[in-house]
Amino acid sequence: MIAGLPLLLVLAALVAAGAAGRQLHRYPGGWKFAFGGAYAAARHDLDTARNTLRTLERAAQWELSGAQNAVRKADSTHRREVRRAEEELAYLREPGRGGYRDEIRDLSLYEHVLVASGTDDWSGDLHLPLHEMSIRADYSAGESHVYLTGPDGRRHLLTYPHTELAEEYVRRFVLDVQNAIATDKAFQRDRPRLIREAGAELRRLRSSATGPTEEGRRLEEVTARQSGDPRIPRARQELDAAHARWQALTGRRPR
Repeated sequence: MIAGLPLLLVLAALVAAGAAGRQLHRYPGGWKFAFGGAYAAARHDLDTARNTLRTLERAAQWELSGAQNAVRKADSTHRREVRRAEEELAYLREPGRGGYRDEIRDLSLYEHVLVASGTDDWSGDLHLPLHEMSIRADYSAGESHVYLTGPDGRRHLLTYPHTELAEEYVRRFVLDVQNAIATDKAFQRDRPRLIREAGAELRRLRSSATGPTEEGRRLEEVTARQSGDPRIPRARQELDAAHARWQALTGRRPR
Protein backbone atom coordinates (compact mmCIF):
# COMPACT_ATOMS: atom_id res chain seq x y z
CA MET A 1 0.00 0.00 0.00
CA ILE A 2 2.73 2.47 0.92
CA ALA A 3 4.55 1.79 -2.31
CA GLY A 4 1.51 3.04 -4.19
CA LEU A 5 1.28 6.38 -2.40
CA PRO A 6 2.75 9.47 -4.00
CA LEU A 7 6.29 10.16 -2.86
CA LEU A 8 5.37 13.49 -1.29
CA LEU A 9 2.73 11.84 0.91
CA VAL A 10 5.28 9.26 2.05
CA LEU A 11 7.79 11.97 2.91
CA ALA A 12 5.12 13.99 4.73
CA ALA A 13 4.16 10.94 6.74
CA LEU A 14 7.78 10.30 7.68
CA VAL A 15 8.28 13.93 8.75
CA ALA A 16 5.10 13.85 10.82
CA ALA A 17 6.14 10.59 12.46
CA GLY A 18 9.55 12.04 13.29
CA ALA A 19 8.01 15.19 14.78
CA ALA A 20 5.62 13.13 16.86
CA GLY A 21 8.48 10.96 18.09
CA ARG A 22 10.48 14.00 19.17
CA GLN A 23 7.45 15.44 20.97
CA LEU A 24 6.87 12.18 22.83
CA HIS A 25 10.55 12.04 23.76
CA ARG A 26 10.55 15.62 25.08
CA TYR A 27 7.35 15.09 27.05
CA PRO A 28 7.28 11.43 28.14
CA GLY A 29 4.22 9.79 29.62
CA GLY A 30 1.96 9.26 26.68
CA TRP A 31 0.16 10.96 23.84
CA LYS A 32 -2.17 13.07 25.92
CA PHE A 33 0.64 14.60 27.98
CA ALA A 34 2.76 15.30 24.88
CA PHE A 35 -0.04 16.78 22.77
CA GLY A 36 -3.13 17.40 24.91
CA GLY A 37 -4.23 20.99 25.43
CA ALA A 38 -4.95 20.28 29.09
CA TYR A 39 -1.25 19.80 29.72
CA ALA A 40 0.05 22.78 27.70
CA ALA A 41 0.88 24.69 30.90
CA ALA A 42 2.88 21.73 32.23
CA ARG A 43 4.79 21.51 28.96
CA HIS A 44 5.42 25.26 29.07
CA ASP A 45 6.73 24.94 32.64
CA LEU A 46 9.17 22.25 31.49
CA ASP A 47 10.23 24.23 28.41
CA THR A 48 10.86 27.38 30.46
CA ALA A 49 13.18 25.54 32.84
CA ARG A 50 15.00 23.85 29.96
CA ASN A 51 15.41 27.05 27.95
CA THR A 52 16.62 29.06 30.93
CA LEU A 53 19.38 26.55 31.70
CA ARG A 54 20.32 26.15 28.02
CA THR A 55 20.56 29.92 27.50
CA LEU A 56 22.75 30.42 30.55
CA GLU A 57 25.02 27.48 29.68
CA ARG A 58 25.44 28.58 26.08
CA ALA A 59 26.26 32.15 27.12
CA ALA A 60 28.80 30.93 29.66
CA GLN A 61 30.35 28.52 27.15
CA TRP A 62 30.53 31.23 24.50
CA GLU A 63 32.30 33.60 26.90
CA LEU A 64 34.68 30.91 28.16
CA SER A 65 35.47 29.68 24.64
CA GLY A 66 36.20 33.24 23.54
CA ALA A 67 38.63 33.73 26.42
CA GLN A 68 40.29 30.36 25.75
CA ASN A 69 40.61 31.10 22.04
CA ALA A 70 42.18 34.47 22.83
CA VAL A 71 44.79 32.71 25.00
CA ARG A 72 45.53 30.16 22.27
CA LYS A 73 45.81 32.91 19.65
CA ALA A 74 48.12 34.98 21.86
CA ASP A 75 50.29 31.91 22.56
CA SER A 76 50.49 31.10 18.85
CA THR A 77 51.40 34.69 18.00
CA HIS A 78 54.07 34.71 20.69
CA ARG A 79 55.59 31.47 19.42
CA ARG A 80 55.75 32.91 15.90
CA GLU A 81 57.43 36.05 17.22
CA VAL A 82 60.00 33.99 19.12
CA ARG A 83 60.65 31.84 16.05
CA ARG A 84 61.13 34.90 13.85
CA ALA A 85 63.47 36.45 16.42
CA GLU A 86 65.49 33.22 16.59
CA GLU A 87 65.72 33.07 12.81
CA GLU A 88 66.76 36.73 12.62
CA LEU A 89 69.50 36.24 15.21
CA ALA A 90 70.74 33.06 13.49
CA TYR A 91 70.84 34.90 10.16
CA LEU A 92 72.77 37.82 11.63
CA ARG A 93 75.29 35.46 13.20
CA GLU A 94 75.71 33.41 10.02
CA PRO A 95 74.40 35.37 7.02
CA GLY A 96 75.72 32.92 4.45
CA ARG A 97 75.11 33.88 0.84
CA GLY A 98 71.84 35.62 1.54
CA GLY A 99 69.11 35.91 -1.03
CA TYR A 100 69.66 35.59 -4.77
CA ARG A 101 69.87 38.91 -6.63
CA ASP A 102 71.05 38.63 -10.24
CA GLU A 103 73.35 36.79 -12.62
CA ILE A 104 75.08 36.77 -15.97
CA ARG A 105 77.07 33.90 -17.40
CA ASP A 106 79.64 32.61 -14.86
CA LEU A 107 78.65 35.22 -12.23
CA SER A 108 75.84 34.89 -9.68
CA LEU A 109 75.10 37.72 -7.29
CA TYR A 110 73.68 37.02 -3.84
CA GLU A 111 72.95 39.36 -0.97
CA HIS A 112 76.38 38.86 0.62
CA VAL A 113 78.44 36.84 -1.87
CA LEU A 114 79.42 36.90 -5.53
CA VAL A 115 79.93 33.41 -6.95
CA ALA A 116 82.24 33.26 -9.98
CA SER A 117 83.00 30.29 -12.17
CA GLY A 118 85.04 29.95 -15.32
CA THR A 119 87.57 32.69 -14.56
CA ASP A 120 90.67 32.57 -16.73
CA ASP A 121 92.96 31.78 -13.79
CA TRP A 122 90.81 29.63 -11.52
CA SER A 123 89.25 26.17 -11.73
CA GLY A 124 86.01 25.71 -9.81
CA ASP A 125 83.87 28.37 -8.20
CA LEU A 126 85.00 31.45 -6.32
CA HIS A 127 82.88 32.63 -3.40
CA LEU A 128 83.76 36.29 -2.86
CA PRO A 129 82.32 38.08 0.19
CA LEU A 130 80.92 41.32 -1.16
CA HIS A 131 82.23 43.51 1.66
CA GLU A 132 85.79 42.24 1.01
CA MET A 133 85.93 42.39 -2.79
CA SER A 134 85.77 44.83 -5.65
CA ILE A 135 84.67 44.65 -9.26
CA ARG A 136 85.31 46.74 -12.34
CA ALA A 137 85.04 46.31 -16.09
CA ASP A 138 86.43 47.72 -19.31
CA TYR A 139 85.26 47.24 -22.85
CA SER A 140 86.98 46.75 -26.18
CA ALA A 141 85.45 46.76 -29.62
CA GLY A 142 84.33 43.17 -29.40
CA GLU A 143 84.54 42.11 -25.72
CA SER A 144 83.66 43.03 -22.15
CA HIS A 145 86.34 42.39 -19.51
CA VAL A 146 85.30 41.99 -15.88
CA TYR A 147 87.99 42.15 -13.16
CA LEU A 148 87.34 40.76 -9.70
CA THR A 149 89.57 41.40 -6.68
CA GLY A 150 89.10 39.03 -3.76
CA PRO A 151 89.81 39.42 -0.03
CA ASP A 152 93.36 38.11 -0.53
CA GLY A 153 94.11 40.76 -3.15
CA ARG A 154 94.21 38.32 -6.05
CA ARG A 155 92.57 39.51 -9.25
CA HIS A 156 90.51 37.41 -11.62
CA LEU A 157 89.37 38.06 -15.18
CA LEU A 158 86.25 37.05 -17.05
CA THR A 159 85.83 37.94 -20.71
CA TYR A 160 82.50 38.15 -22.54
CA PRO A 161 82.40 38.52 -26.35
CA HIS A 162 79.69 40.99 -27.34
CA THR A 163 78.31 38.37 -29.70
CA GLU A 164 77.52 36.19 -26.67
CA LEU A 165 76.58 38.85 -24.10
CA ALA A 166 75.80 42.44 -24.99
CA GLU A 167 77.92 45.09 -23.35
CA GLU A 168 74.88 46.79 -21.84
CA TYR A 169 74.06 43.67 -19.80
CA VAL A 170 77.59 43.46 -18.45
CA ARG A 171 77.54 47.16 -17.51
CA ARG A 172 74.24 46.75 -15.70
CA PHE A 173 75.40 43.68 -13.82
CA VAL A 174 78.68 45.27 -12.73
CA LEU A 175 76.74 48.27 -11.45
CA ASP A 176 74.40 45.94 -9.53
CA VAL A 177 77.38 44.23 -7.90
CA GLN A 178 78.97 47.55 -6.95
CA ASN A 179 75.74 48.68 -5.31
CA ALA A 180 75.40 45.34 -3.54
CA ILE A 181 78.98 45.73 -2.26
CA ALA A 182 78.11 49.10 -0.74
CA THR A 183 74.97 47.66 0.87
CA ASP A 184 76.81 44.68 2.28
CA LYS A 185 79.58 46.83 3.71
CA ALA A 186 76.97 48.82 5.61
CA PHE A 187 75.35 45.59 6.78
CA GLN A 188 78.64 44.11 7.98
CA ARG A 189 79.50 47.37 9.75
CA ASP A 190 76.17 47.34 11.57
CA ARG A 191 76.04 43.59 12.18
CA PRO A 192 77.52 43.59 15.73
CA ARG A 193 74.94 46.15 16.82
CA LEU A 194 72.14 44.26 15.05
CA ILE A 195 73.20 41.02 16.76
CA ARG A 196 73.07 42.70 20.17
CA GLU A 197 69.64 44.17 19.45
CA ALA A 198 68.27 40.90 18.07
CA GLY A 199 69.62 38.99 21.08
CA ALA A 200 68.01 41.47 23.48
CA GLU A 201 64.68 41.20 21.63
CA LEU A 202 64.81 37.41 21.76
CA ARG A 203 65.51 37.45 25.49
CA ARG A 204 62.62 39.86 26.01
CA LEU A 205 60.22 37.64 24.09
CA ARG A 206 61.32 34.51 25.92
CA SER A 207 61.04 36.16 29.33
CA SER A 208 57.57 37.51 28.53
CA ALA A 209 56.33 33.94 28.15
CA THR A 210 56.91 33.30 31.88
CA GLY A 211 54.68 36.13 33.08
CA PRO A 212 50.91 36.56 32.98
CA THR A 213 49.44 37.90 29.77
CA GLU A 214 46.39 40.10 29.36
CA GLU A 215 44.58 37.19 27.68
CA GLY A 216 45.58 34.82 30.48
CA ARG A 217 44.35 37.22 33.15
CA ARG A 218 41.07 37.59 31.24
CA LEU A 219 40.63 33.79 31.15
CA GLU A 220 41.31 33.55 34.89
CA GLU A 221 38.78 36.30 35.56
CA VAL A 222 36.10 34.63 33.42
CA THR A 223 36.75 31.21 34.98
CA ALA A 224 36.62 32.58 38.53
CA ARG A 225 33.48 34.61 37.88
CA GLN A 226 31.65 31.72 36.25
CA SER A 227 32.61 29.31 39.02
CA GLY A 228 31.03 31.69 41.53
CA ASP A 229 27.98 32.54 39.42
CA PRO A 230 24.86 31.12 41.15
CA ARG A 231 22.59 31.38 38.11
CA ILE A 232 23.49 28.11 36.39
CA PRO A 233 23.32 25.97 39.57
CA ARG A 234 20.01 27.63 40.39
CA ALA A 235 18.72 26.99 36.86
CA ARG A 236 19.72 23.33 37.18
CA GLN A 237 17.83 23.09 40.44
CA GLU A 238 14.79 24.67 38.81
CA LEU A 239 15.01 22.19 35.93
CA ASP A 240 15.23 19.29 38.41
CA ALA A 241 12.14 20.67 40.11
CA ALA A 242 10.34 20.93 36.75
CA HIS A 243 11.33 17.32 36.00
CA ALA A 244 9.92 16.27 39.37
CA ARG A 245 6.65 18.10 38.71
CA TRP A 246 6.31 16.42 35.33
CA GLN A 247 7.08 13.03 36.85
CA ALA A 248 4.48 13.57 39.55
CA LEU A 249 1.96 14.41 36.84
CA THR A 250 2.78 11.66 34.30
CA GLY A 251 4.74 8.99 36.13
CA ARG A 252 7.68 9.51 33.72
CA ARG A 253 10.74 11.66 34.35
CA PRO A 254 12.05 13.71 31.38
CA ARG A 255 15.66 13.57 30.41
